[in-house]
Amino acid sequence: MNSSIRYALSVSLALSLFSGCAPQPVPQKTVTIDSTLPTPSMNGFIADITSVAFEWKPVTDPRVTGYYVYRNTPGAEDKKLERITTIDSRFATHYVDHDLKPGSEYQYRFATITKEGSESVASETTLVATQPMIAPVSFFQSVGNMPRSAKLLWRPHPNGKINGYIIERQNATDQKWETIATVTGRLNAEFIDRDLKDAQVYFYRIKATTFDKLATDPSETTKVVTKPLPPEIKNITSTNNLPRAITLTWEASTISDLSHYNIYRSANPNGSFEYHVKLETTNFTDTITEDGKFYFYKITAVDKDGLESSISPVATQGSTLSKPQTPVAYEGKIINKAAELQWQNNDPRAVSYTVIKTTKKSWISRESVDINNITGTTFRDTDIKADTGYLYEIVSVDKDGIRSLPTQAIELSYEAK
Repeated sequence: MNSSIRYALSVSLALSLFSGCAPQPVPQKTVTIDSTLPTPSMNGFIADITSVAFEWKPVTDPRVTGYYVYRNTPGAEDKKLERITTIDSRFATHYVDHDLKPGSEYQYRFATITKEGSESVASETTLVATQPMIAPVSFFQSVGNMPRSAKLLWRPHPNGKINGYIIERQNATDQKWETIATVTGRLNAEFIDRDLKDAQVYFYRIKATTFDKLATDPSETTKVVTKPLPPEIKNITSTNNLPRAITLTWEASTISDLSHYNIYRSANPNGSFEYHVKLETTNFTDTITEDGKFYFYKITAVDKDGLESSISPVATQGSTLSKPQTPVAYEGKIINKAAELQWQNNDPRAVSYTVIKTTKKSWISRESVDINNITGTTFRDTDIKADTGYLYEIVSVDKDGIRSLPTQAIELSYEAK
């Protein structure tokens, strides 16, 4: 007859000193030990960083339906071994315990169990030490002053368990580390972080990862400062006295890797400035077909990496030379079958005048001709016919050939006798 030993473990509760209600008793926890059941015979174990694999000899006793596994928790106040799992087959001979702490010591015991809930005397305690965590990446550095990017370099990890790397970044104004990339492959040694801000400080660190997704401690931190934008263009000047042109000049950019300048133009100081021209010199003449035309300009510097300086909120105004003033005190009459015109100069820029003569050939037909290079302020036209209407307008002309707006037309004619 099989002999068995029954152990009853009970814990009594103290009566409450401050409550009128008596606490409910905790049910007894009963463990039945059957000394006739076979105790697992351990073959050994293999310890990794966060896991341990065990092997034992097969159990042939048909009463056995599986196994209990007991383990302690390092650092816990309770030093006892607690059941951590149940293996539901007597044919099993292996077990792997996961999620352990690296570099820690654990104690294990194994027992066989029956379907009635009895268990064997536990195996001898097996002392297991997990392997320490793999060392972090030993060499990690960065390349700064790059346009909106940072280049990170490291020495490939020598441990064959490493399968890749985790790149983490921290902004100078934020103490939080953020994972920005996962690099697969132990032999990789470079990563370029893109889409960064200009003249911004960033901190980076790297962790090596194993095939089973464990991460080492982070490497030393490296600092990166991205390349700043070129400084704003200063001392922009523009002209307002050139015929049908505006010339811009500005102070040369101080950057050593200047590529070119961009000029933006708008007809309205508060309007949309559109790209106008690209050039490498510090002056530009904008050719314009209108007299007295105003434009507003903004200029930027662009370096060889394509970084463009900020656009100034204040635009520079320029204009083409305005038209001369129209002559005043304009009079005309017929004297001795000739048209006699006179006017007064209204602009010191005027160097000559043009008479616009329009002949009314019919109700709908007219013919105009310009009579140029009149240096005085009078004009006598003898090339007219009786019973024909003539319209006369006067414009001032400056040295650049810019014409004023015409005077109001005077209509003259005479009748045949």
